[in-house]
Amino acid sequence: MTDSVRLALIGCGRQMTQNLVPFLQRAGGHQIVACVDGDLSLATALRARTGAATAVSSVDELDLATVDAAILAVPPEPSYRLTEQLVGNGIDCFVEKPAGHTTAALTDLDRLVRRTGRTVQIGFNFRYAETLQQLHELTKPIRATPSEVTIDFYSRHPSAPQWGVDTTLEAWIRHNGVHAFDLARWFVPAPVVRVDAHTIPCGNDRFQATVTLRHTDGSLSTLRIGNHTKKFIVGVSVQGVDGSRFTAPSLEQVTMELEAGTPSGTVLHSTRNLDHGWGRSGFGPELEAFLAACGPGDSPLPAGPSVADALAASELCDRVVDDLAIGALDAELDQASAV
Repeated sequence: MTDSVRLALIGCGRQMTQNLVPFLQRAGGHQIVACVDGDLSLATALRARTGAATAVSSVDELDLATVDAAILAVPPEPSYRLTEQLVGNGIDCFVEKPAGHTTAALTDLDRLVRRTGRTVQIGFNFRYAETLQQLHELTKPIRATPSEVTIDFYSRHPSAPQWGVDTTLEAWIRHNGVHAFDLARWFVPAPVVRVDAHTIPCGNDRFQATVTLRHTDGSLSTLRIGNHTKKFIVGVSVQGVDGSRFTAPSLEQVTMELEAGTPSGTVLHSTRNLDHGWGRSGFGPELEAFLAACGPGDSPLPAGPSVADALAASELCDRVVDDLAIGALDAELDQASAV
């Protein structure tokens, strides 16, 4: 590997061009050498924008000897296949979530990554959002004992079935809501022993849902999620047994709502206004972390979200989908018995 990480960009659609490339171009330590997309016109357009040496319609057309690492932003099933192919050829990968179309696929991919020792980082960008990083650090003492974490995650996308999933609800949970489940695991790493999920239909394939997760250490995570809001919303609150509550109601600031049970309202952190979104979304820091992990040097680096994390989040999604299906069946039985 050269001192500059040679990157292939795979999947040249909206996620790559709007959310990844603008931050990638602000990071150092890399050279974009190839753009790949089944729609060659998209790959060609991105090559012109990034100065890549080549644009092709398939990974099979790449000379992998010229590539050190790849950034993938493609649907889950091809994402799994391509990551497997690239890792098997010694290529490190940054893979947009969920990184695989099934839990079984992620299980296979996790085994491959462990066997090869390659770096595969999953695009759970909210772990890198400046405000949530601060909240995570500030709440370490109260999260050392059983605590209560509440996560709000609302996004209108997807609003229809997609990528082989038959219902909007399940597609949303697996392809976007998985962010919320990853955040829950990040704030409370203890295994989940119980899942309770409930939805409220909002019409036109819109819904809101509440999911509670009971952890082995006694902690409780509550996820308030859905695709019914007009705007994207993410927020996290952490309350400890001492009565303190730290809240990031958005990606802008962290406040102490309660201090030992007494209302406080103290602002502990605010995002910077002049970084052009680098730290707010987490896209910039997560790509910087990936490039550092792929680059030369023997210094140990903090582990980024891994395939094992994607697998654990997928397993939670499975349990939520199953619980919702059981709930729906019980409701149908109750309705039938009332007739």
